[in-house]
Amino acid sequence: MLNDPLMPNGLEALEITEWSRLQHAYGHATDTPKHLRALLEKDAEARKEAIFHLWSAVIHQGTPWTATAPTAAVVAGLLSDERIDRGDRANLLSFLVSVAEVAAQPDPAEELVLQAVVDIGSLPGADNEEAIYQSDEEMDACYARAILGCIQVAPLLLRTMLRELDDSNAAVRMRAAMGAVVLMRVNSLGNRTGEIKSRLLSMAQATHNNDERGALLLSMGELGFSPIDYLADPSGAVRMCAALAPGLAENPAAIDVLIEILQEHAGSIEEWFMENPPQFSMHPRFAVVRRLLDQVRDFERLAGAAVAVLEVTAKYSVDFDWGPLLAAAFPEGNGKLSTHARCRFLSALVEKEEFWDPNFGNALKWFQMAGLPYNRDECALRVSSGLN
Repeated sequence: MLNDPLMPNGLEALEITEWSRLQHAYGHATDTPKHLRALLEKDAEARKEAIFHLWSAVIHQGTPWTATAPTAAVVAGLLSDERIDRGDRANLLSFLVSVAEVAAQPDPAEELVLQAVVDIGSLPGADNEEAIYQSDEEMDACYARAILGCIQVAPLLLRTMLRELDDSNAAVRMRAAMGAVVLMRVNSLGNRTGEIKSRLLSMAQATHNNDERGALLLSMGELGFSPIDYLADPSGAVRMCAALAPGLAENPAAIDVLIEILQEHAGSIEEWFMENPPQFSMHPRFAVVRRLLDQVRDFERLAGAAVAVLEVTAKYSVDFDWGPLLAAAFPEGNGKLSTHARCRFLSALVEKEEFWDPNFGNALKWFQMAGLPYNRDECALRVSSGLN
């Protein structure tokens, strides 16, 4: 199923691809070549538009199209072109990581092949933009072809990721490491897991950049490496990334590290990183909260960390930290203030005046899960009444 890793790429792939026969999120991909060529230009605005095109059209919100894999082949080759702006390289690597994530998803290959062979009739014609949407079968066929294309380009992506591990820019190396690890989930590439793990470990030991070391530990964690020695690292950023390794999910020392980080440093985690590891698409503390709620059922143990999160979080982060913490404080869903930890957390929540908005539906669902009214005065009265 996979193409030869020396498949056409870069400008060669750009020239031989029939873009009018391909689709992106907004129609036929006839405009994609001009954007790809713009990546080599000195015009900063044109390059900015080109990168926007990659993210908005070619892999729109993570969804692949038939133009996605051919575009990735071009970008993979262009990364070795000295005309590519140094400031664009990390973003282009992130795009390739997104393509790799499509290739690594667990859709059964046989089912995809069967879907892909459905006749989609007039789709290749650029004069019929809506042909793809004539039936569910045709849409499924196009989607299957898009995924299969990403799987076929996976060896080229891996070759690119391994090459970019030697880049002089840490941000590029971090993304290359993440991409290489993602590609280990592609069945025919997984036999290189040991090689990748060994190389990333050597990089983590050699680097003096804590951002990079943390990102490498996160990547290695996805390969099954348990970086227990790094739980005592002088850098809080490195300790946190080590403790988040899946292999240490149930490790008491790792759990203690994460609790301490939230309790003592919730407000400064963002300042630990000059360049966020690419695995953190949102605030790093969200990943810490999620891991702790997965592993710790005793809210008494989490109360200090939970209150610390309330002090630094924002109203609209409700679905990622303070909402799940509220639900965890009242797991029975009856709203009873039966412990000091519950009283302490709800009291701290009452102090956050801006969080109480009757029109904020995202918060309402978490209060309903906890068995509490989404009303500041009523909750304040419960707190003042003490344990019950």
